Amino acid sequence: MTDIGPVLVLGAASWNRMIYVADLPQGTSATVFEAHETESAGSTGVGKSMALAALGCKPTLHCALGQDQHAALVRSACEASKITMMVDEQDAPTPHHLNIMDKNGGRYSLFLSNGPADPLIDESRIAPEIEAAQTIFLSLSASSRKILHLLKLTKAEILLDLHDYDGVNPWYDDFIAQADVVQLSDVALREPDLVIGSLLSGRAHQVVLTKAEKGAEIVTARERIAVPALPAKMMDSNGAGDAFSVALWYAQRSGRDLAPAGRFAAAAAAFAIESPMLFPADITVAQIEERAGLR
Repeated sequence: MTDIGPVLVLGAASWNRMIYVADLPQGTSATVFEAHETESAGSTGVGKSMALAALGCKPTLHCALGQDQHAALVRSACEASKITMMVDEQDAPTPHHLNIMDKNGGRYSLFLSNGPADPLIDESRIAPEIEAAQTIFLSLSASSRKILHLLKLTKAEILLDLHDYDGVNPWYDDFIAQADVVQLSDVALREPDLVIGSLLSGRAHQVVLTKAEKGAEIVTARERIAVPALPAKMMDSNGAGDAFSVALWYAQRSGRDLAPAGRFAAAAAAFAIESPMLFPADITVAQIEERAGLR
């Protein structure tokens, strides 16, 4: 594999509690007799960092956390996954989320605390990391927004995950302006092709549209590749999009063309879906390649 150099992940991190049920309640009061729960570090910055670490990279994760027990749990989970953390501590509570998940991957996400809207960031610490990075995974978070202006210091490739962006909300515009690669879900898009075209007319040279069980599309100015989802036994859909983004980047950096890189990414996402973790730490590149039919 080509030397990938320093990889920096900018936000977000939380402590998450997951409750698993067969079916989500549908608008009425309900009693659920069969449920189980787990707790773990969560949010997209952690998800991408865990996938990067599992693939043998050595990511640094910058985020804002409180000075509480949830922050200690997030730090411990990241350290166990060999993720280097750069934390700006806040007086506000650490982000804390409750996710209610069903057997098909549907979920309700309740943000019990979401951290400060205007976190205090020590720019003197993070600026050298940004300048030295060869790749930056940019998350939608308050801590990342505070340092968008520092991205002019870097020549790194910047990958942005817009999640359920609707194609029109101006809150996202400052993030989009920094991105070389953009990933987004089709969940809230009324006219996906128009949004993809708009993104490619700006800085981005590649757009990835994820479509849950229908797979994904990878679009550049020259190619449009359909990537089928691979069969997987649903455990937890959290982290699947993060795994796809990281694995696609990894495969392309390793010299694979778009179609096989997409298959590699789909295989990584399938492993994430089958794990209660954001990404299973014991999965190897060889196992992902074999599941993708690349070996």
